[in-house]
Order: sequence, then structure tokens, then C-alpha cells
Amino acid sequence: MKVSEGYHGSGNVVTVESPVYLIEFWTRVAEPDSGEQWSLAEYELTNCEATEPLEWAGHHKPVDSKAVVYACQRQPAGSPSSDVHILLVGTDPSSNPSRKASLSWSPRR
Repeated sequence: MKVSEGYHGSGNVVTVESPVYLIEFWTRVAEPDSGEQWSLAEYELTNCEATEPLEWAGHHKPVDSKAVVYACQRQPAGSPSSDVHILLVGTDPSSNPSRKASLSWSPRR
């Protein structure tokens, strides 16, 4: 890990009053000779602190599944833009299997 003092990027600060978190659980579907296929279960978490979706995913992840956690910025209804999903943890096996995000945290006691 490289740590630099200050932030050297550019961009706009976006404040979201009630963040939305998307939790995906990907489970490989085992079918002979069918190639790689996945089953997906999605959950939306709201009204929570940033660490809570990570803890929730860790406690609810089915056995033999991959968990993916996104922070989401919703676009207004009727907007021509799509919602913004920021990958926090995991790998989406349906998109680019070589891209992975990870984050470790200490659960609150």
C-alpha cells in the first residue's frame, strides 16, 4: 500500500443524504458441460452507517458464494443517467474476473 499526504486528484464532492448499498451474492451454478454460470441474489440496504453493509454481507453470505458490495448514488427519476455504483468489496464474476476490490474492517463490539 502506498500512502501519500493530501489528495492529489480532482473532481466534485458528492453528498448523499441517505446512501444506498447494493449487496450481491453470486453462487456458481453447477451444470455439467454448461460453462461458467452464476445465480445472483441482490439486497438493498438503506438507513445505515457505511460499515454496516460490510458486516451484514459477512454475516449473511451463503456458503460457497461470492459477496460484492457497492455504494450507490441514485439518479432522479426520469434522469437520462444511470445510477452510479461504486465497488467497495468483492468481484463480480459476470463482468471482469480479474478486477477485485477488497476492504478489511474491525466490527464494532
